Amino acid sequence: MNANYKNGFSRFERNGIILLSCLIIIAIISKKYVVEYYGNKSVKFIEKDTLIIDRLQQQISQAKETGKNYNTTQKKEQYSSTYTPTAIATQPNSDFKIEVNSATEEEYDKLYGIGKVFAERIVTFRNKLGGFYSIEQIKDVYGIQDSVFQNFKKHLTIKPKKAKKIDINTATFEELTANPYLFSTVAKQIIGYRTRVRPFESVEDVKNLYFIKDHPEHYNKMLPYISVN
Repeated sequence: MNANYKNGFSRFERNGIILLSCLIIIAIISKKYVVEYYGNKSVKFIEKDTLIIDRLQQQISQAKETGKNYNTTQKKEQYSSTYTPTAIATQPNSDFKIEVNSATEEEYDKLYGIGKVFAERIVTFRNKLGGFYSIEQIKDVYGIQDSVFQNFKKHLTIKPKKAKKIDINTATFEELTANPYLFSTVAKQIIGYRTRVRPFESVEDVKNLYFIKDHPEHYNKMLPYISVN
């Protein structure tokens, strides 16, 4: 047998086994010193990191509390600077009254829950109609909720006013849609009926329009503003 393969291992393999054994022994011996040396430092690092984390948590908590207080204060300042309660808002039992067909935007603005935007909408809506025939019509102004209306309704009065009527047999599309109750859908059906079916003989014929059949309550809203000549 070749001397290089004594005991079944080549010389190269035996040298490799010896080297590996030496490395294992060195690793075992070194482990003790490594653990003792770095172990103490690790404890120090952990203690130091714990202190840093605690400080960061304290800073975060302080920042949150400061931010919370700032936001609360800021909102209070914004509220107080942008909203001043009116006499109506602070005195629900006030005898303050406004007449819906003559009231200005400033007078509507005094009503609780209205404000400048809705005050402008009410006056614009009224002017397009030519006047209100009922206090309840204010609920038809876009954005005014019934609950809000009920809160200020007691401060409203109305004087009868003859509404401006539109002849539905002769009015153009633009003239019809100038009235908020005769919007595009209704105006198109009015023109279609009088040109394709027959001219309106009375305002009652409006009930034949598809929209009015689907929304019969709308007929009473239109009625004071339409005529047939």
